[in-house]
Amino acid sequence: MLHTWVMVSAGTLGACVGSFLNVVIWRLPQEDPRLRSLGGRSRCPACGAQIAWHWNLPMLGWLLLRGRAACCGARIAARYPAVELLTALLFLVLAWLHPHAPLTTDAGADPQGLLAFVFQATFLSLLVAASFIDLDHRLLLDVLTKPGMALGLLGSLVVPGLAGESTALAWLLNEPSLASGRTASLAASAVGLLAGFGVMQAIRVAASRIFRKEAMGFGDVKFLAMIGAFLGWQGALSSLMLACVAGALVGTVRRLFTADSMIPFGPFLAVGAVCSLFWGEDVFEFLFVTWPEWQRQSADSPLLLGLTAFLSLIALILLVRKGRANG
Repeated sequence: MLHTWVMVSAGTLGACVGSFLNVVIWRLPQEDPRLRSLGGRSRCPACGAQIAWHWNLPMLGWLLLRGRAACCGARIAARYPAVELLTALLFLVLAWLHPHAPLTTDAGADPQGLLAFVFQATFLSLLVAASFIDLDHRLLLDVLTKPGMALGLLGSLVVPGLAGESTALAWLLNEPSLASGRTASLAASAVGLLAGFGVMQAIRVAASRIFRKEAMGFGDVKFLAMIGAFLGWQGALSSLMLACVAGALVGTVRRLFTADSMIPFGPFLAVGAVCSLFWGEDVFEFLFVTWPEWQRQSADSPLLLGLTAFLSLIALILLVRKGRANG
């Protein structure tokens, strides 16, 4: 019964947080400082009228209004309830999978599990807000990423093992006692932050020199640093790898059907981070154990890999031809 109550509460909390994230996504990128404030009552973007509290009920308000503002009849984008539903689902999955520690035990609520949930739910909220702002404005704002880095470090100190544990500090100081606990947890978070920052910055510099123009914004560098602070260096690297795969697939399809292949990278990093948070160990198991083992044992693996390479080559040729035609 307690577990069911926790799951329902997590989903409800996620929907309410999603409603607030809609405010964050709309207000933070505004140029007018007065519009950037997150305080005050919500107002209709079309006519400026105050929105009654009951129309702000997550998802339900949009459904009751049938996607139209009560004040002026302006259309309300379906993305508002979509953000609320997405956040609710993320919180629900977080409570269900509890990647760090269960929220409840036979004895009742687990304080460490609840603390981990708070920090990881905050992390997911930052990912959602940053992703949608990046989609709208091609910006990853410092007001989200820098506090996110600090929260990742704090969470690893308060909840040992939140970003994994690092033996590097114990090796450097020749103190085996530092291989676990809060100090090692904080070190793992710091290493993750630095790894995310360093790897992404190196890619940014190299790509800019190759293409002779800025190929990636500095916001992406800080965004992956934030992800590393929460997930450690392995989580940062797996998030980047998954983001590159997803971005390449989406960018290829987009280029085949549209003239514009430019897409913000932040949402793909967020998708990679979510996958790494929930299924990071499975990803590493597949890449470094299951996949190599399958290649060794399967007689069909050369054929499948060759077919994949051939299809990739065809897609690349189509991309190049389309790019030349558009040029």
